[in-house]
Amino acid sequence: MDEIQKLKENFMETEEIVEKKGWSWLGFLFAPSYYAGYGDLTKGFIFAIISGFPLFAIFICIYGGLRAKKELPIGEVKFKWLNVLIVIILTIASSTIIKMIIASAQS
Repeated sequence: MDEIQKLKENFMETEEIVEKKGWSWLGFLFAPSYYAGYGDLTKGFIFAIISGFPLFAIFICIYGGLRAKKELPIGEVKFKWLNVLIVIILTIASSTIIKMIIASAQS
């Protein structure tokens, strides 16, 4: 009985929390939607607005690919598709506004 207790204590001491790391292809391809879908609306909205600028969108995608697994509760919470829809609409709106500003500046 004493040995079993020692084994349990050793197991509990050596058990470590596995850190999520690595590249996330979904975070790379759909960064604003991925962050918003997993509940980080602030970053999702900011990424959506910045993604309206085509030049800066690649930086958002790279950040999403590198950090999504570390920052998001992937597999721990339910994915919220309504948030994704809101972010897609926001991305389209910001892109349209940027195009209108560029078109009016060229005239």
